[in-house]
Amino acid sequence: MQGGVRIDEPGPRWTMWGEVDAAVQDRSEAELARSVERAEGPITIDLGQVTFMDSGGLRLLYLSVLGGGEPPVLVGVPERIRDLLEISGVISQFTIVD
Repeated sequence: MQGGVRIDEPGPRWTMWGEVDAAVQDRSEAELARSVERAEGPITIDLGQVTFMDSGGLRLLYLSVLGGGEPPVLVGVPERIRDLLEISGVISQFTIVD
C-alpha cells in the first residue's frame, strides 16, 4: 500500500495515510517544511489512516516540532505509532488527542 501526506490550510492540518516511510519522506519533506515555516499556531496531524511508519515517517512528525511554539497535536494515533513515539523518546514533544 502506498502512503502519503496531504496539507490542508489554514491551520495547518496534515493528514497522513497508508505506509509513511522513507519514500513518503522524500516526496513530502520540503513541502511540509514550508508548511511549518508558515504555521501561526500548532500543527494538527491526523494519523488515523496510517498503517505503517518507519524512521522516515517519524522524521516528518518530528519536523512539525521544529517550528517551536505550541506542541503539534496528533489525532487518531494508532497504538503502533504511539509505541514508536515512546520508543523513540519523542512522545512528550506532542499533544495526543484520541
